[in-house]
Order: sequence, then structure tokens, then C-alpha cells
Amino acid sequence: MTRTKKIFIRYILPLVTIILLLALLGVALFRLSVIQREMRYNSNANMVWVVYYTHLESLRLTDAIQKQALDPEADSDLLFRYQMLLSRLNLLHDGPQSRFLDDVGLLTELKTHTLALHQIEHLLTISPLNSAQLEYLQHTLHEFSAFMLRAAGRAMTAQWEELGAGVDMNRNAVLTILFIMVGILLCSLFVSWQLLVALKRSRQNEQIKQQQLELQKQLEHERKVSELYRSFGAMVSHQFRTPLAIIDASMQRLIRAGERMTPAQVTERAVKVKAATERLTYLIDRILTADRLLEQVDIQLQQHSLADVVKRAIAEHSFLTNKRQVDFNVENNTNLHAICDPVLVSEIVGNLLSNADKYSPADKAISVYIYKHQQNVCCQIKDQGKGIAQNDLKHIFQRYFRADTVADVTGTGIGLYVVAELAELQRGKVAVSSDEGNGSVFTLCLPCAFNQ
Repeated sequence: MTRTKKIFIRYILPLVTIILLLALLGVALFRLSVIQREMRYNSNANMVWVVYYTHLESLRLTDAIQKQALDPEADSDLLFRYQMLLSRLNLLHDGPQSRFLDDVGLLTELKTHTLALHQIEHLLTISPLNSAQLEYLQHTLHEFSAFMLRAAGRAMTAQWEELGAGVDMNRNAVLTILFIMVGILLCSLFVSWQLLVALKRSRQNEQIKQQQLELQKQLEHERKVSELYRSFGAMVSHQFRTPLAIIDASMQRLIRAGERMTPAQVTERAVKVKAATERLTYLIDRILTADRLLEQVDIQLQQHSLADVVKRAIAEHSFLTNKRQVDFNVENNTNLHAICDPVLVSEIVGNLLSNADKYSPADKAISVYIYKHQQNVCCQIKDQGKGIAQNDLKHIFQRYFRADTVADVTGTGIGLYVVAELAELQRGKVAVSSDEGNGSVFTLCLPCAFNQ
């Protein structure tokens, strides 16, 4: 499927469908409003009502006049009947009734009959009426009654036609609305189908993203494991090869010339083998000890004076005080407290002091400085050794990594990794800065106690 076709199916077609759906809804609402308006307004039904009651009042007036003629003493109330007739007649001259009569050609005749009815008002006050007056009244009302019958017939016919047209229109409107509803249903089904497809596609994309994340995590883990093995292999290859080579050379010498060697020469070879074995044992113990320390560490975080903890760590490493000068200082001679575990801090400081001693000339002092920085209390350990190359600084806390500048010194590359892990367990961090050839500075920062 081409990109243009995908865009059309996924975006343009649903958009057109939604527009069509809105248009159909608008047409349906318009048709419903038309039906409601036609149901509310029916002018011909009103016309039939007015014509009927006007005709009825004319008949009542005629009946009252006849009673008056038969019995002059009877209370016929001709003027009241006459006024009722005029009130109904006035309705025929107003609004839709007048327009209807004009449309059917009866408005002019209505005006003529109205004028004739106005002219008989004075006769209604005469009692008794003579035969000519009575005949005139009866003739006028008879003509008006005949006119009302014609008007009623046309109004009824118009009402039937209007009702028929209304029924046809409503039927057509209902059919139109039914077709519109079918269209709306189809559009809704299509939009729903598009939404389901989009939801399914979204879930598939989410699953693909999750799979990609899992693959990335696995690849990252594999990469780290691969780097760990390479680092471990490089460390073992370098650190273990030298003592093994010493042991192998000494043993081969004893095998080849053991009978010709003096006891002193045999002892010398044995001492070399013993020293090489001790070196191997030291390397293995360092690796195993570091692993056990990280696996079995028990953290007890409390407020402690970082200066006191560091002093005890320096004292515990007595070899430093015997062989090398350690300059210890505290910022403004204040007692700075940190949230830490003193045992773990002692392990960190001891490791950093051991490295500073190992990689520095014997006549150079080590500086230890305690200070406060922002929300942390920090311990800075500075040596004057070989330093670390800039390219190696970003890897210095990785497991089994050893910088090129210290490749000739015995070590496993695990000490600084343990330091970084122990610092993180205490919500702290360890940073390093170095100028190759001018020594290194390691800084341990721990959270500051809140009462300072």
C-alpha cells in the first residue's frame, strides 16, 4: 500500500465521513423543525372555525328576528345577536382569514355583505317591523348565510388539501429522515470501525514500542555484561599473568636444574613462588570481598559528624600514618553532620586513601578536606600521584576498569566501583577530577543533616 493511499484511508476518508455525518445531522434537524412548525401552524383549520361561528351567529340573528316578528312582546335581544355577528365578522377581515378569502376570490363579496349588514342596524331597533322591513332583513341575512356556506365549503376544501399536502410532506420528510438516519448509521459504523482499527493499531504500536524497549534493555544489559567480561578479562589477563608467569618460570627452573641448585637457590625460587601466590590470593580476595560487601550490606543512616568518621577511617589505616603524611582539615573548624552510615563511609574513605597511597610517590602528602557544599557535606581526598587521563575519567567507576596510567600497579579495578555503589546507597555521590601527571581529587558528598 502506497503512502498516499494510507494517508487517504487513515486521515482523509474519516474526515470526509465526519463532515458528511455532521451534514446529515444538520439536514435531519432541519427537516424535524419543518415538521414541528407545520404541526404547530394550520391556518385553514382556524379559517373553518371562524367561518363556522360567523355563520352560526348569522343564523342565530335570523332566528331572533323571526321570533320578534311572530311575537313582538318576546325578549329576542336583537342588538346583542347583531353585535355577536359583527364581532365574528371582524375576524374574517383580520390576518390569515382575510388573506385566505382574497386567495379564493371571496374578499370583495365579503366586503359587500359586511356593508349590507351594517345598513340593517337601524332596523333592529324598530318594533314591530312591517312586512317590507322584515323581508329586507331576511333577504340580507339569507344572502350572507349563503355566502358563508360557500366560504365554509372553500375553507373545508382548502383544509383538506392542506392536510393532504401536509401528510405528503410529512411522509416525504419522514422517509427523508429515515434515509438520513441510515446514512448517519453507516457513517457512525464507519467512524467506529476506524476508531477500533486506530485503537488496535495504537495497541500494536504500544506493544512494538514495549518490545523495542525490552530489546534495548536486553541489548544494553548484554553490552554492559560484555564490557564487564572484557574488563574482567583484561584485568585478569594483566594482573594474574605476571604472578602465574613467575610461578611457572620458577617451577620449570626447579624441574630442569633442581639437582644442581644449592639450597639457597631453591629457597629463593620458593620465596618468589610464595610471593606470586600471595599476589594471586590478594587479587581473588579483593574481588570476592567486594562482591560480598555489596550483596550483604546493611545500611543504618543516622546523623554523624563526617569529620569524626573520616578521622577514625584514617586511624584504622595506620599504614598511612606510619609511611605517609596525611593533612586533615575541616572548613572553618566546624562540626559538620551528614546523614550516613559510618561503617560504609569508613569503607569508602579507606578505599580512596588506599588508592591515593598506592598511586602516589612515598614522599608526597595526601590532603583530606571536609566542607559543606549547598545541601551536602563533602570529603575531598587529594593525592599527588600520576593522575588519570581525561579519556579514562568517565570510566573510572566502572567495574574492573583500570586506567592506563596505573596498569603497572597491582589492582582489580573493583575498588572505585564499590565506592560509587556504597555512596549511592547512602543517597550520596562520588566525583573525580584529575590532571594527568599532577594527581587526582576524589570527592565524596553526602546529604547534610537538617539541623545545620
